[in-house]
Amino acid sequence: MPLLCSPWLYLIVFVAVTIDGFLPVMPSEAVVIGLGALSATGSPDLVALGVTVVAGGVAGDRLSYLLGVRTGGRFRSGKLAAAREAAERALHRYGAVAILVGRFLPYGRTATTVTSGAVRMPLGRFRVLTVLASTAWAAYTIGLGRLGGETFAGSPLMGVGLGLLLGAGLTVVHTVVARWRSVRVRRRENAARAEAVPQPDVERILRPRHRLDHLPTGHPEVVPCQYFAIRQSALLP
Repeated sequence: MPLLCSPWLYLIVFVAVTIDGFLPVMPSEAVVIGLGALSATGSPDLVALGVTVVAGGVAGDRLSYLLGVRTGGRFRSGKLAAAREAAERALHRYGAVAILVGRFLPYGRTATTVTSGAVRMPLGRFRVLTVLASTAWAAYTIGLGRLGGETFAGSPLMGVGLGLLLGAGLTVVHTVVARWRSVRVRRRENAARAEAVPQPDVERILRPRHRLDHLPTGHPEVVPCQYFAIRQSALLP
């Protein structure tokens, strides 16, 4: 295929990975995995492909960060809005790790980078993290494709299919584990908030303002206190 040997291929990859940073509708992961599988045949060049993917990842993250600065990271509804809320909680709880892990989750890249801009993460720190995240993601996706390409050296299309299948399976595993951890953390936080709520002092509420020992049992001031005490004792376990 002439395109696999053309320099234009790397420009297409760069644009696809960049756009995927702030508009997650471009299937850049599938493109990179497929090209990683085809690199086992000698074209495209493995090193050039890796550098291009990292560069596109950093560029897309920078644009996504600026989008967060301008808009405050507000999404009206849908999966991006939910991912943005989860990303904000993760950034507050885990910090830099959230950006690295978010790269491997659906909508995680856009959510974490936009949120980083919205919360005004220092740009120098953000750049370092995005370089690390982009490098890890490039090695992961190209490695999956290359594994498929080496496995089916005589059939490049089979290699591409295996790489895509591995990528889809690992994405599902990552998503399930992330949601499970999120549910556990939310349950612990809810339990901690429930324990922190002060319980009413029933005895103090039912205690009369003045001593009523000297009054007879049927006195108008004594009867209401006795009535409420009986009702409360019946409700208590």
